Amino acid sequence: MAKDRKDFADFNQPDTLIGKEVVVEGSLSSEGDIQINGRFTGSIEAVSDIIIGEHAEVKANISAANVYVAGEVEGDIQATKRLEILETGRVNGNVTSQAMSIEPGGILKGSSTMQETAEQAPTAQPTYEVEEEKE
Repeated sequence: MAKDRKDFADFNQPDTLIGKEVVVEGSLSSEGDIQINGRFTGSIEAVSDIIIGEHAEVKANISAANVYVAGEVEGDIQATKRLEILETGRVNGNVTSQAMSIEPGGILKGSSTMQETAEQAPTAQPTYEVEEEKE
């Protein structure tokens, strides 16, 4: 089953869209969302979300809040929040994220490191036991 944009993220239009027949080389940085449906080589950094479309071929290290992969990525991915590899997605590289999901059919060839957030790390509260005095 093919995925469309509504399956990837909760926005109507990405701030930056690289079309299916477009080839881009270089460094891409954005405060907004990026969707790649064509070929990209270089590095990608976004404050928001990055979507790698089903027909996309990306050779780049990727850094973003959330990364959704339906196409092919060769490079490391750092998602400060969530990484999703969809059923048609393939990642050949190391990934770091707070949360990750891989749908059946999705492939990750590399290592994964899960980041802890300060909210997740429990703080130890000391307990004091007091002995009652015996008379």
